[in-house]
Amino acid sequence: MLAIAAQPGSTRPVFVDAPSPPSPAAGEVLCRTLELGVCGTDREILKSTKPWVPVGEQRLILGHECVARIEAVGTGVTHFQVGDLAIPVVRRALPGYTRRADLLPFGTFVERGIVRAHGFSQPLWIDRPEYLFHVPPDIVDLAVLAEPLTCSEKGINEATVVQQARLSDAWTKSDPPRVLVTGMGPIGFAAVIAAVARSWPVTMLGRDQPDSFRAQLVQRLGGHYQSLDASEVPADKIEDDGYDLLLECTGSDDVLLQAAASVRSCGVIVWLGSNRVPQPEPRNVQKLVRDGLLKNHIHIGCVNAAAPRDFQHSLRDLSLLAKDRRAELLALITARVKPDDALWHYEHREPQGIKTIVMYQ
Repeated sequence: MLAIAAQPGSTRPVFVDAPSPPSPAAGEVLCRTLELGVCGTDREILKSTKPWVPVGEQRLILGHECVARIEAVGTGVTHFQVGDLAIPVVRRALPGYTRRADLLPFGTFVERGIVRAHGFSQPLWIDRPEYLFHVPPDIVDLAVLAEPLTCSEKGINEATVVQQARLSDAWTKSDPPRVLVTGMGPIGFAAVIAAVARSWPVTMLGRDQPDSFRAQLVQRLGGHYQSLDASEVPADKIEDDGYDLLLECTGSDDVLLQAAASVRSCGVIVWLGSNRVPQPEPRNVQKLVRDGLLKNHIHIGCVNAAAPRDFQHSLRDLSLLAKDRRAELLALITARVKPDDALWHYEHREPQGIKTIVMYQ
């Protein structure tokens, strides 16, 4: 079986021969990859030249955004049967660690396709049912978007828990938060989707012209688009016209500092994007700190590994929005390629591209 892998010391993705998996043992299932999303995380792993390979191995098989079909089940498996479609959870706690897996410190978990465990670009692989979620029949064509959507779902869910703990009447249906999203990649669009599904007003900041495909897609999805260079809210208007929740999806400190200045008092700032190897640069962090102090801001670092709650909400929101925005959701998939043609997409982004999907069947 050919799989797509990263190797230490190289920025280039390569095809490698992966061994065919055995028949599933008791409590296991055999899965076949049908669709695989190419992610910025894949590109960052390659760019770093230092993939976290499984112990004792010299390569990391990539792929963590996956739709799979159950090909065989081991004894004792009752929750899945042959032919079911599923999406896998990426992060799994190591034995002995009982904290919620997406909140564990580094070194206490593996992530398939990212950290110390092979991913899903191999056509067949073994897993356990507790790491799989059923794909509802109404969103089979959208299910490959579910895992990237969990990242933004988690950011919103974590922010909501914190906000409602300190302001019990915050973010109600009658008084929803005003949401600001930075970045026009898959996670940024996922943040727009998660906000729209909750009927929260949402604005995306980006560098595109307002008439670009991506900017227009924001509007079609139910959000508002604003160019980054015209986004600053006057200081005396922030409490009236500012935002309650910032979902920062670029990893750019410049963008973070600019967008955070438009967050109202008692607002929440969630970091969903980062560089794998941050580069130190002088920035006016003192202003960020001072605004945080005076306005009672909360900053949340939100790693792109989600809890079961977030997977459930992701599938729920895709089903909800598919009723009247299926075409817009499908428009997020800007390229579909066969595995033989996939390597270029692991190193490059297409102009106006959002999500590339590798089609295995």
